[in-house]
This record gives sequence, C-alpha cells and structure tokens, in this order.
Amino acid sequence: MKTAIATLIALGTFSASALDLAPNFAAIDSDGVVLINPYFKDGSKKYGVLVNMDTELTAYGDGARFKFTKLDHAEMILRHSPLGVNVKFGPDTVEAYEQAARKLLPQLAEGVTLEKQVKNPLPMNAWESHRFIFTYSTPAGVSRESITFLNILPGTQVVMQVYAKDAQFENAAARADDVIRRWYELDEKSVLRGN
Repeated sequence: MKTAIATLIALGTFSASALDLAPNFAAIDSDGVVLINPYFKDGSKKYGVLVNMDTELTAYGDGARFKFTKLDHAEMILRHSPLGVNVKFGPDTVEAYEQAARKLLPQLAEGVTLEKQVKNPLPMNAWESHRFIFTYSTPAGVSRESITFLNILPGTQVVMQVYAKDAQFENAAARADDVIRRWYELDEKSVLRGN
C-alpha cells in the first residue's frame, strides 16, 4: 500500500499548471464604481476573488496568503497541490491525500489528530474537492487547520490551507470558503488597469 501511495504522490508531482497563484491587482469598473480586485493569471485568462477590508492578500512562496486581520493568527494559504488532478478523489486515494495533507502541517505540531474529513465541501462551479480537518498543539496553544484539495480549473489542483486558534477556527474557515466561492473569470472589458 505504501508503494501505491508513493506512486500516486509521484504522479501528482509532475502535473504542471499554468495557473500563477501570485496575487495581482486590477482596477475594475463595476457599474461605474472603481474597485481594486485581486486576481490570478492562467495564461491569457484572469481569475478574480473578492476580499473585504479585513483581509490582507500577499504572495506566499508559489501561492498566496490571505490573512484575516480581525482574527488572532488566522489565515488561508492558497498553493499548488503536491498531488494533482490526475490523482482522482476516492477510497483508493484518500490515504495518499491524507499523507500529503499531514506533510503541510507545521513542523512544531504535536498530538496531531484528524478530526474529520469532508467529501466535496465546495461543490460549486463543477469543482471536486476533499477536506481534512486537524487539531494539534504548538508552543502557542491548541490550533485547528483544514487542508482542502480542490480541482479549481481543468488540469489544475490547488490546496486551501486554513489555520486558526481553536476558538476562531470556524470563523476563519467560513471566511476562507467565502473567498474561494467568489472565484470568477475576469471580464477584460471591465479591467481599467492592472499588472
């Protein structure tokens, strides 16, 4: 079984994506009101998300960090998956996905417990996904973290990693889901300027 899991992870490692998760920003005309919206590039296409003033969006490695400023140490990291869409979600691959999720947890995490799994928590846009929710302790206290593998575009799988102190996790998780639900393709005609 471990050989099969290693093979699945290796298969995913070679999946390439044109989706650039480094955040960009553009002025958008929305019925005469100019808004500054973040977006991500996929070749010539641009995909926007809507964030409120309580969310700071910055680059993070090969992805993006959404920091929820009104919550204590709560954030979402959006990055490319170590597996990929060619590793289909199902009973035969759930262990490989769980192992990949555990590797994304902080190195200082102790007493890691898999609290629950959720099949397809983000069913909109014909997306497929699988979520793992963990509880663990660090020197800073008890935390919860969800790791969601999401097939966001044809041929592209990303990971949504949401972290917060135990008491604020549900709020952070709801905010993260709200951000990703607002994923949309930007209409070039509405973009006034941007990079």
